[in-house]
Amino acid sequence: MLRTSFLLLLIWSAVCSMRTPGKAPTTVIFVNCAETTTNGGEPGLSLTGQQQSAHLAGFLKDMEIGAVYSPYSPCLIKTVEPLAQSKKCQVQYYRDATMDNMEAMEHILKTMMEVNDGKTIVVCAPGKSIIKMAGILGIREKELKSNRGVFDEVLIVNVLEIGSAVAQKLNMNFQKKV
Repeated sequence: MLRTSFLLLLIWSAVCSMRTPGKAPTTVIFVNCAETTTNGGEPGLSLTGQQQSAHLAGFLKDMEIGAVYSPYSPCLIKTVEPLAQSKKCQVQYYRDATMDNMEAMEHILKTMMEVNDGKTIVVCAPGKSIIKMAGILGIREKELKSNRGVFDEVLIVNVLEIGSAVAQKLNMNFQKKV
């Protein structure tokens, strides 16, 4: 946890030195969906997925979070609900338009940035959507390395303005209990 905090502080200070004095960067923490299961009906979180969801809330417990966003998808919502509850806020829904309307997705992200300027927000989305949204914010896909699409990787993006950002991928070290 100390190493994670140090990395976040290092990234934050580098980004702050590049931004207009007096304006803090907006930090976007992207998370994938926790492990899911289908029990003949609507997909939900497996027992491991529920543990992962609780782990996310614990991983970010010391961070001030301005907002938590998720597309209206039960698995994605359940992934970030414990975090939102721990931060005493509600999950805010957005349309994931990354696969069909990038112009709309860019507008959605710009609105998120404007509403949360200088704050930290959490955005839960499928791995492919995260790559596209990070691209809109200014992170090139090759800088992301390979996205394994696993839950325990979070992508932290410090955004100076749309198109100008710095990213760091962190592993939350989630351990499955056997």
